[in-house]
Amino acid sequence: MLDDNKQFETKLAILADILAKKQQALETILSICENQESLYSSPSAEHRREFLVEMGKQKQTHIDMVLHCDDTFQAIFEPLEATFQEKGQHYPNQVRHLQETIQTVLEIDVKIRAQEERTKIAAKAIWGKEGRGIGTRESNPAQQSYILQQYQQNNRNKPK
Repeated sequence: MLDDNKQFETKLAILADILAKKQQALETILSICENQESLYSSPSAEHRREFLVEMGKQKQTHIDMVLHCDDTFQAIFEPLEATFQEKGQHYPNQVRHLQETIQTVLEIDVKIRAQEERTKIAAKAIWGKEGRGIGTRESNPAQQSYILQQYQQNNRNKPK
């Protein structure tokens, strides 16, 4: 029994670590999204495309990290779910920490979605001025990266 409790406690710690990594990755994504909007809103177009492409690559790396964290968390939590109610009550501090971190992660996710919408509006304004629309053949790599990111962001919580 003691060994089971120690394993449960270890898995709680691993879940907390995964959530911390996800939170950090989401905070970075939010920062990149804010920088993208600033770049679109900037009157100077010099080097804009290069910066957007690089930001898109960085953002994609962090999106991949978030998706990996989600998959890993789910793989660890699913087998624990049945015993979580029973054993979880013996670890109130760890469970509360997990709940608080999950709430923080959800709040950051909402902020990212709102920021993506603001960035999308700013991007449409710039692309319209440059004679390029989203989804046209003339779209640049930053646009394509943005569209891919939106697709992944919207589909990451759907069951496989």
